[in-house]
Amino acid sequence: MTGNDKTEFLSAVLITQGSQKFYTLTMPIDVIAHCCSPNPRDQDPELGFQRTLDESRALSISNYVRNGGVIPSSIILSAQESAGLQYVSRNKTLGFTVSPSSFLIIDGQHRVFGFRKLVESGFVEKLRIPVVIFPELSPVQEARIFIDVNTLQQPVPRELLLDIKKLAETENMEEILLDQLFTYFEEENDSYLSDKLSRYEKKKNKISKVTFYDSIKPLLRTFEVNNTNKLYTMLNSYFSAVRDIIGSDKSEIIITKPIVFKILCSHAKAIIGLIMENDPDAVGRISEYKKYLIRSLAKSDFYSRTITSYLKEVDKLDKMLLTSTRIKI
Repeated sequence: MTGNDKTEFLSAVLITQGSQKFYTLTMPIDVIAHCCSPNPRDQDPELGFQRTLDESRALSISNYVRNGGVIPSSIILSAQESAGLQYVSRNKTLGFTVSPSSFLIIDGQHRVFGFRKLVESGFVEKLRIPVVIFPELSPVQEARIFIDVNTLQQPVPRELLLDIKKLAETENMEEILLDQLFTYFEEENDSYLSDKLSRYEKKKNKISKVTFYDSIKPLLRTFEVNNTNKLYTMLNSYFSAVRDIIGSDKSEIIITKPIVFKILCSHAKAIIGLIMENDPDAVGRISEYKKYLIRSLAKSDFYSRTITSYLKEVDKLDKMLLTSTRIKI
């Protein structure tokens, strides 16, 4: 403890689970910012803290809190000897020294770093954050708890997060258009993809919402689409033409493979561009897409091989298409 360190006393509850004991409490962000480090045993825990972390991620957390965001999950800490931890059971108060080496961060180091950046920027709002503190853990126990926290917790699927963004009204315009298009393909009676989509999770032989979004985004950006009904008609005609060119049985198997779907969507960009240039009124006709796919997809077997490069396969298909139409690239 140095002359600049102070002792903080906070209300806390002692909890016992099996053979393990820990304290739960809420801690002001300015206290968290000055008493925690991911590497408190280093000679210089301050620099060790900053070398360990992703500053951009911490800054995004700082901005999120500054703008009113809520972080209800607990930061998990291990009290070090320098914390001088003392618990007064009579009034359920936990005392400790506020020093950078007082607590090892087991889980939540980017949140702590974000709070530190927030405090250093002059943020004065008195926010309190849930904290769990383990007393007297050995380095082995700290490592085991770290492993448990980071392996037993299952991340929420990206597919579900995309759908929840709609409920939370946090979608950007591009995501709104993509969700509308995905819904068209789910619900329209003539949709070639209606039974091949999975909205909430990854499933075998299904196109997940994440794969769909990643594959379709370049089309939205290339053609500046704001009419999802028109884009649905174009793409549904294209996928139906793919089925006719390679055969319905084969298309049922291959189109739900993420990399195949992505390649087909990328190749659609070249074909749609040609149709729009030569005969815009034909952009919704299956026969028009077949006319071009015969020149490229019909001569390729990429979907039956192990694909080593997505970009190379798209480039091959596009070159076959454009060579056949005598367009120099």
